[in-house]
Amino acid sequence: MKNTGIIEFWKNSGININLGAKRKEIIILEWHLDFTFPKSFKELYLEMDGFYDRDMNDRIFSMMPLKRIKEEYDDSKNKDFIPFCDYLINSHQIGFSKKEKGVFIDYWPYPHKIHNDKVANTFIESLIEIINDSEKAN
Repeated sequence: MKNTGIIEFWKNSGININLGAKRKEIIILEWHLDFTFPKSFKELYLEMDGFYDRDMNDRIFSMMPLKRIKEEYDDSKNKDFIPFCDYLINSHQIGFSKKEKGVFIDYWPYPHKIHNDKVANTFIESLIEIINDSEKAN
């Protein structure tokens, strides 16, 4: 599934999408997080910078804009986890681990279990899990 297909799917579902981020904004966030996002993440975020104003899909997932990714990371005690999506208004977050490749769930603010709950091997696979409301993402 190409990024434009994902974005169009969300738009057609009635989700308000932010305009794309600037490449410089992504680079600055990567520097702040001491983490390099996968190419597919950067490509998607250049086209859309998350959902507008915590909007969510019908399955209650919300893609975070870069600004919120930074805020959530800065507020978290777990500096090995970088969220990009939340479920049920922070019931849990989906994001990257600095220690392990793939996409994981962090049960913030509960004890961190990111290494036990892998959602997908890649960012794009995780988006498909989120769109399909997979058990892996819930």
